[in-house]
Amino acid sequence: MPKIELDREIDLEEVLRFATEKHKGQKRDDGRDYITHPIRVAKIVEKFKAGTSINKNVLIAGALLHDTLEDTYTSYKELCDKFGEVVGSLVLELTNADYCCKLVGKALYLAEKMQYMTNYALFIKLADRYDNICDLANTKPEKKIRTIKDTYYILDYLEKHRSMTKSQLKLVSAIKEKLEEYKLEEISKKTEAK
Repeated sequence: MPKIELDREIDLEEVLRFATEKHKGQKRDDGRDYITHPIRVAKIVEKFKAGTSINKNVLIAGALLHDTLEDTYTSYKELCDKFGEVVGSLVLELTNADYCCKLVGKALYLAEKMQYMTNYALFIKLADRYDNICDLANTKPEKKIRTIKDTYYILDYLEKHRSMTKSQLKLVSAIKEKLEEYKLEEISKKTEAK
């Protein structure tokens, strides 16, 4: 893949400062600061892909900023002005349309959306899903079950409707391994209860 021509250099420290400020005061289900999630997603991207990508900073910036349009008072224009159109467009592509999730259901909406994403956006979205799956320990049981079911649905849908890169397939395998851990955890809980 050729290197993406950027309209400006990406300063990842500035990206992190911006994302941290935008998510200030937001918390995850377990009470941790929300910014821990985008940071973990960026680390997953780096672990599974960025080391081999010539557009590494684009991927990491997209991961750090992936929830800013959806969950903060940040505009697409603000992202483009601050970090350039490539990063702004990537974050826009990663942003869920809440009304669509409500209209057709989140799992179907995400599966359809992810089917048509660019390779970079799909990779970040899979990294986001992987982090959310890894972070289910302190989640309410009903949300945990819904997230697991939705993830199985999304992965099945993608495997049937989209060809994926080697890096994306590695991440899909990691997600499936984590899902299997939850299945085994549930089985052992049921066994202990008897």
